[in-house]
Amino acid sequence: MKTTIVKFAVTFKTKQKWCKEAKKNNLTLSQWIINKLNSDFEFDCNQHVDLHNDIPPNQRYFISVTVPRETKGIWVLSSRMLNKKLRVWIANKLNHGIE
Repeated sequence: MKTTIVKFAVTFKTKQKWCKEAKKNNLTLSQWIINKLNSDFEFDCNQHVDLHNDIPPNQRYFISVTVPRETKGIWVLSSRMLNKKLRVWIANKLNHGIE
């Protein structure tokens, strides 16, 4: 099975929130990200998301997740159907339901 890497940047504060959620579910951050992005639920995809150049370098954290090519393709298709960039779609879906 061929894999690909999905990379995106978030703030340390966002990463900490996501890590807390992953820990609550006894998952690694990567496992939690993959599970949440593969889940099927409605969410608000219009929340503001800072692009990596908008995040100051001392607050920027890069996340890399290795997934099968087909999985990334599904994510790209899902984001394009909503006319959003993949990075915006990912951040909005992962932030859904988190305080």
